[in-house]
Amino acid sequence: MMKKIFLFFGIFFFSIAAAAQYDTTAPYLKNKIAPNFVLLSLDSVAFTQNVLVENKSTIIMLFNPTCGHCQQQLELLLTLPEVTNATNLILTSTEPLYKIKEFYDKYHLEKYSWIHMGKDHKYFFGGFYRPKTIPVLAFYNKQKKLTYFNQGNVKKKEIIQALKK
Repeated sequence: MMKKIFLFFGIFFFSIAAAAQYDTTAPYLKNKIAPNFVLLSLDSVAFTQNVLVENKSTIIMLFNPTCGHCQQQLELLLTLPEVTNATNLILTSTEPLYKIKEFYDKYHLEKYSWIHMGKDHKYFFGGFYRPKTIPVLAFYNKQKKLTYFNQGNVKKKEIIQALKK
């Protein structure tokens, strides 16, 4: 009987110790610094965060080209001078490149040098942000520190406030 009790407590404490070692915190919350990434451009060339203009805030948006909420979010971002004049915008999706290209063409994104669009071919951002819904918006200030994170659409007022941080 005593052996069974020791065995029970041994297994119990071992399972607690094993469970305590698994960290479920999303990586973006751990150091809150803009991530290093590799995306495929529309012409299948890899690009990294090195394409971003220095000394500007950065917004990373995870989206799906056919998502109505994602389309509305981009339309709002394109109307805000606080975004168009002072940020790098990274638009990233895991959808096929042809769908991303259709989205790019629909919104004539070639007109915006501050927008960088690519396929997350290694599924990095999904693991980094662990989204439950899209669009996902992550705002980083000029010092590359996370200032705002949201899953789902963000209203104009929230965007402007986030960019002031």
